[in-house]
Amino acid sequence: MGIVEETKVEPHLSFRPASDTLKANVVNAKEEKLGKIKEIMLDVEHGKIAYVVISFSGWLGSNNKLFAVPWESLEHSREDYILRVDKSVFDKAEGLDEGAWTLDYDKLKAVYKRCGVQPYWK
Repeated sequence: MGIVEETKVEPHLSFRPASDTLKANVVNAKEEKLGKIKEIMLDVEHGKIAYVVISFSGWLGSNNKLFAVPWESLEHSREDYILRVDKSVFDKAEGLDEGAWTLDYDKLKAVYKRCGVQPYWK
């Protein structure tokens, strides 16, 4: 047997622990705070992040409102995530109930359409 040489892997800026992503701030392009990432929902069949659940602070006069948002609608910026969807898109959108975050593909397809993102499973 030969000697296996150990390869040093340099840290990459786009790798981030999921635990750091949970509760990360979500802002808009103007850096106005919108809320926090509450949960990351995985599609284990496809090996993808299907969507994130965002708790929007003080949304439309309420304390918090939860929405599913495609992972592709977010852009990482140092410590925050920038939502690349205008918040007016959510004005008439159906939110999620606390703890009831699992969506079927039909509902998830509507979420992707609302956010202007092509579904990853197509």
